[in-house]
Formats: sequence, structure tokens, C-alpha cells
Amino acid sequence: MKGILSRNSLDALDWKRLTAFEAVARHCNFTRAARELNVQQPAISRRVAELEADLGVQLLFRSRPNASLTPEGEVLHRAIVAASLQVRDALEQVQRHRDRNLVTINTTIGFASCYLMQRLAAFRIEHPGISVELVSRDQNETYGVEHADIVIVFDGPDRLPGVQQTRIFGETLVPVARPGLVPEPCDNPEILASYPLLHLASGNHTDDWATFFDHTKATLPTPTSEQKFTSFMVCLQAAINGDGVMLGWEKLMQDHFDLGLLVRVGDRRITTDRGYFACLTERAKERESARRMCQWLGSIANDD
Repeated sequence: MKGILSRNSLDALDWKRLTAFEAVARHCNFTRAARELNVQQPAISRRVAELEADLGVQLLFRSRPNASLTPEGEVLHRAIVAASLQVRDALEQVQRHRDRNLVTINTTIGFASCYLMQRLAAFRIEHPGISVELVSRDQNETYGVEHADIVIVFDGPDRLPGVQQTRIFGETLVPVARPGLVPEPCDNPEILASYPLLHLASGNHTDDWATFFDHTKATLPTPTSEQKFTSFMVCLQAAINGDGVMLGWEKLMQDHFDLGLLVRVGDRRITTDRGYFACLTERAKERESARRMCQWLGSIANDD
């Protein structure tokens, strides 16, 4: 017999004919099947007729505008549906296998730009089989924790998401400025307060300068509109431009110190209980690649 059953190779299966038949059987209608497959209705009719000719049996009863399965058609349709479910399950398994070494990290532009990006090359050398995807929540407000394997959070240790938390580094507040803007050293808080102070006016950083000047005789001046920023990166650029003194985090600013873009202004430091943490999410708790990334994130500050 000339039909598809006379051939042993998988390549011999005419997937277009089988797909056309399955769509007609599901819709009980040639026109709707053609619309779903984005082809003309005569093409669907021809493919089903060719499949019937190959098999030597009738698969569909035609009664315009509808169609129904013959007993032989029901057998084939059940087989196709079962095979489709198996293929779908196999695709999901392949997808999971492919993605098991992909670690998606939800972070901020500031942390990624100032700290993480420069250090990822070292991770890739140590772990060549693990891929890393960085997603910035600054520009993806709807990108929730459930879509990431690790969420990098700046907060106190008792206010963290996820099923496991790894401390990256703690918060040490230090005033920074463009070299030459403030005569060094400037350890007098009252003198420092007389310079333009750049404020982050959003999130949990709105009171950072008040925290820094707490228990000193300095009076914190009210910032002008030009001295308030909702974006950390814009505030950082203003400090690099020489527009004022920014209160930064010592570890986060280290690369800027090394490049000579910013300098520490005085020796006063304020350490809090807050910090940057790598938080392992529920979906990644059993994944070795994500756990390795968390461990590495907890070690790089010591390496620095």
C-alpha cells in the first residue's frame, strides 16, 4: 500500500495532513479549522482527503457545514490527542532541562550597574555551565518575585522575601563627592551640612541624611527641588558631575572610588542593620544553580 502505514520512517508522516484532520475533528467544521491554521478551506479539505486516500478509509462524515468522525476517524483522533499530550509533556521536560542552569535575578539598576555587572565575569569563569539573566524591577514594576530565582533586596534582615536569604553586604553610609568639591578632610558635620546635599526622595532612603547627622550638632538643611532625586542613578550622576555631596554605601561605591570618579568626604561612617541580601525564591529552592549563585553573591564582598 502506498499510504503512510507502508513506511517505517517518522519522516514519512505527513504532519500537515494529520494537523488538518485533527483541527477539523476538534472543530467539527472545515472552515473553522482552516481559520485556525491560517490556510484556505480548500487546502484543509484536500489534506484530509489525501490522508483518507493514503489510509484507504473514510475518517469524516461530511454534512455541510459540519463534519463528524467515523469510527476509524475516532480511533485516529484519540491517538493524535494522546500523542499531542505526550509531546507537550516532553517539551515541558526539555524546557525545564534547558532552563535548570539559567538563574534569573531580580535586582535594581543601581545595584546591577554599580556592583554586580563588574563582578559577573568572575562568576562565569567559576561556573561556566550556569547562565545569568538580570531583570531590573525599576523598569518592570509588574515583574514579581514569582518570576525570578533570586531577588536582590536592600532592607533589614527581618523584612526579606524568599525562602532563604544570603547577606551580600551591610549598609555603611558614607558621604561622597566629586574630587575637589569638598576640601579634605571634612570631618566636621556642621561644615559638611553647609555644602549642597543630594537626597534620594523615594523608597527607604528618604531619611538617610537625617540618620547620618543624628547625634551631631549639625542642622540638616531643607533640600531644594534640584537636590532631590527619585532615581539612585540620576542622583549618582549628579554627584559625579559635582552638583553636591551624596550619601552612598561604601561597598556599592567602591568601583567609583577606584576609578577616581568619587571620593569619601571625611571619616564619619554610619552602620545600620540594613543591607543588600540575595533572596532565594520558592520556585528555585531546589535548584543547585540558584543556590550556588546565592552563595557566590554572599562571598564577593569578602573577595573585594
